[in-house]
Amino acid sequence: MTSSTSAVDGHILPLPESMSGHSIAKRPSISQVLLPFWFSSEKWLALGLLSVILTITFAGTLGAVTLNEYQGKLTDALVALDWEALKPLFLFSLLLGVVTGVLPSGSTIISGYLELRWRTWMTHVHLDKWTCNAHYFALERDGLISNADQRIAEDIRQAVEITINLLTSSTYVVVSTITYSIVLWNLAGALEFEVFNHQFSITGYMVYAVFIYQFLQLLISHWLGKNLIGLNMHKQTVEADFRHQGMQLREYAEQIAFYGGEEREKRSLVERFARIRANTIRILTRTFSVTLGQTFYASSLTLLPTLLALPLLLTSKISYGQMVSIIGAYHMLSNTVAFFPQAYINFTQWLGLTNRLRDLQWAINKVEQQQTEISHLNSLGPYLHCEALSLFTPKGKALARLDSWTVEKGERWLIKGRSGSGKSTLLRALAGLWPYGAGQICLPHGRQSLFLPQKSYIPTGLLKDALCYPHTSSDFTDDQCRKALIDCCLPALSDSLTVRERWQQTLSGGEQQRLAMARVLLQRPSFIFLDEATSALDPETEHSIYTTLIEQLPDSTLISVAHRESLARFHSHTLDLTLSQ
Repeated sequence: MTSSTSAVDGHILPLPESMSGHSIAKRPSISQVLLPFWFSSEKWLALGLLSVILTITFAGTLGAVTLNEYQGKLTDALVALDWEALKPLFLFSLLLGVVTGVLPSGSTIISGYLELRWRTWMTHVHLDKWTCNAHYFALERDGLISNADQRIAEDIRQAVEITINLLTSSTYVVVSTITYSIVLWNLAGALEFEVFNHQFSITGYMVYAVFIYQFLQLLISHWLGKNLIGLNMHKQTVEADFRHQGMQLREYAEQIAFYGGEEREKRSLVERFARIRANTIRILTRTFSVTLGQTFYASSLTLLPTLLALPLLLTSKISYGQMVSIIGAYHMLSNTVAFFPQAYINFTQWLGLTNRLRDLQWAINKVEQQQTEISHLNSLGPYLHCEALSLFTPKGKALARLDSWTVEKGERWLIKGRSGSGKSTLLRALAGLWPYGAGQICLPHGRQSLFLPQKSYIPTGLLKDALCYPHTSSDFTDDQCRKALIDCCLPALSDSLTVRERWQQTLSGGEQQRLAMARVLLQRPSFIFLDEATSALDPETEHSIYTTLIEQLPDSTLISVAHRESLARFHSHTLDLTLSQ
């Protein structure tokens, strides 16, 4: 005969203020997402690689300036038919052109390696944060972020690649802009003209013309493409949603096939792809508008540098070769400054990616800073004790209240109650996975606990690795593993420890639950928490496994959540959460 203890004097209590939301965390800035790498243990190597890249970039700029100068001299030598001067000028220009053309190849390799180091560091940091203290569970539990895995796998890669490109390109642009501006300023000199008998002189007029020309192009680009930031951010979301739906179809293939749900799944995939298609069309349309605007603007002013330099040639202030150098310097400066309007589309993509990473870090920060009024303490003895424990839903609805509940070592408790009474939530709270509530939970320090849900996770790979999870297969001998499988009514798998399979899909629901029970026998935890862990088993198999569990682990504390009355005989105590509603 079992003794029955109920959750008494249930009260409807308001959700504690500390659990009413996640507003205590602030959204990190872009610099807080991207800059930590440059202050990490990788900083010296990263700065060294960046220095080499910039050195190559500066050398390329110097080579381009020198090459432009010699192009002018070469032109004058051709016009004068000075064959003696032409030969060395031609050879030097050829050699300098080859060197200038080869340098970017080395920069590409080094940039790729720097991107890999940065991506590796950021991936490890985000994986640590995502998997630390079950943050991945809290993010899904509270619906704080979507596609966290895709953000780590894809968004980090793309964000790092584009950031390196924009960083090196921007540095090159700044240095080149200064260099080419000085060159063009000196070559072009001043434009002198007369208006209403007044003489005017504009020194460096061609430099001003370049900046005015490119500034207007940037304004046109922003006006036509400002919506691309949001569209590129949305692109990552819809692409990830489509991939996730495909993964769901593959993972639950058997269940969907039994339901005959392929049409429903196909519609879901088609709907998600339709979002990709619609968003892509909007991106293409907006990108076309930006590109068309830039092209039309640039084409309409193709002859501008020639027209600006022509007055100097007509007044014999410069030679034809010097005019070629001036036009070349104009184009170098213009093409350099054109980076900003031309990179506008890449910038919108970069901003969308970094915003998604900011949101991921923000969501993790919310979980890390989330406060709870449930205190997890170390008990003085080998027992579990809950005091004034109240559990709520995330929206503040009361689930259950335990005024005082103590589970001594080796006791076996059956938790029962109506659906929604908080049975599974109580186990989550005991595991430290449920912050919504108040009260105290005391468990022994250094205890070994094992929580088995209704559907346990079974990783793909060797059967022995799946059986020993989360331990490594080297922690247990093959004989121990075989015995655990046989004792849990899986003798057919005892000789398959080295077989590699997708066990989550290969094994039936009952086989998965028996494999999870074999983990219990193998790992021998001091606290065993079972949440409908035998619901897929027939009564005879369930009876056999519970009997084996009790016989082999007599000192382990067993707490089961179940609806079946037949399990009551395996438990000496009952906790009825229905009475706390």
